[in-house]
Amino acid sequence: MQLEIRHLRVVAAIAESGSISRASAVLGFSQPAVTAQLQRIERALGGRLFARDGTGAKPTALGAMVLSHAQGIIALHDDLVRDIQRRDADGDLATLRIGATAGPMAAGLMTVSRRLLPEAEVSLHVSDADEELVELLAESRLEIGLSVDYPGYELPVPEGLSEAVLGVEPVFVVLSRDHPLAAEPEVPLAALAGERWLPGVGKDIRMRAMFRDTCRRAGFVPRRIQRTDASLVFSLISQGHGVSLCRAITAERENVVVRPLAGDPMWVRERLLWSAGSPVAEHVPGIRDVLAAAYREQAEAMPAYQAWQRSRRRSWSERDVEPFA
Repeated sequence: MQLEIRHLRVVAAIAESGSISRASAVLGFSQPAVTAQLQRIERALGGRLFARDGTGAKPTALGAMVLSHAQGIIALHDDLVRDIQRRDADGDLATLRIGATAGPMAAGLMTVSRRLLPEAEVSLHVSDADEELVELLAESRLEIGLSVDYPGYELPVPEGLSEAVLGVEPVFVVLSRDHPLAAEPEVPLAALAGERWLPGVGKDIRMRAMFRDTCRRAGFVPRRIQRTDASLVFSLISQGHGVSLCRAITAERENVVVRPLAGDPMWVRERLLWSAGSPVAEHVPGIRDVLAAAYREQAEAMPAYQAWQRSRRRSWSERDVEPFA
């Protein structure tokens, strides 16, 4: 792993706050996410940066050395970013750096950006996690990003960033076409208690937390979880080796069906994030409108989503979350 500014910010936040839990609140990430990030940083640097006990986290000798450099590097980086933003505030948008986590709308963001800003050189960065994506936006290393969020498990938006919701959709489940529940119009989550779950190997901590909490409310703890490469999930499911959660806008494939979960226990929110002071801000309404229309069109082309929409037409608006808000 190559050490980056965002890693130094994590180290500095832990040192300044005196504990990982308090640093998590400052950074706007979950405590497990900050702990995992610190462990990756320590592995990259070859030693522990903090001694942790019941009173908090205190820098080790290595940690103190890293901090002595980190604080100056962070200050210089922030000064550079501010100077660039001041210089380009009234300038043309010659380059556009967009970001997204892997998902069905990432390519759409690239297409829409190039269509609406044909003179700009557009590049796409795919992040492993939304936490990383938000960090890159907050550090002005990206101009605009497409982020997935979960109602009730929100990722806070740092000061200086703006957001626009493209749509909200329920979480569905992927089954083999030969699965006993595949013929049902919707599947109770509790009926899947004994299944082998096949999530990808992504780093979406909030999605995992939502899944575990929802399963507990349904009366079970998922114990058969086998993480695998995302490219293999559908093949494994098609041959009856497990089930998986999916987006409502996920297309069915050979020997695989997509079904709603009864009662809509989990939701996904797709949103745009950008810096309010960036030259891209004036173009966001156009990007948002075109991308939201493409999102709606993609959703309504999916048979499973169409069936869900028909079944919920009279009652779903009573939910706390409305799709395509």
